[in-house]
Amino acid sequence: MTDNQNIYDKINELLENMDYNYEIKDASELEEFLENDENQQFEEYEEIEKLYTMLTEDEDFEVD
Repeated sequence: MTDNQNIYDKINELLENMDYNYEIKDASELEEFLENDENQQFEEYEEIEKLYTMLTEDEDFEVD
């Protein structure tokens, strides 16, 4: 399992805790979640945003 996959797993765990019934599988889905202003109301949003930053700083990261 890649480090990126571990980050996606953590993001999806946070989404599950928020009762957000959607699994994020790639960068485009994650970006869509972050760009939706309504999602900023969630307490976990900031942590998900930090995880996204970790993903994008990874030199092997590719936007799907």
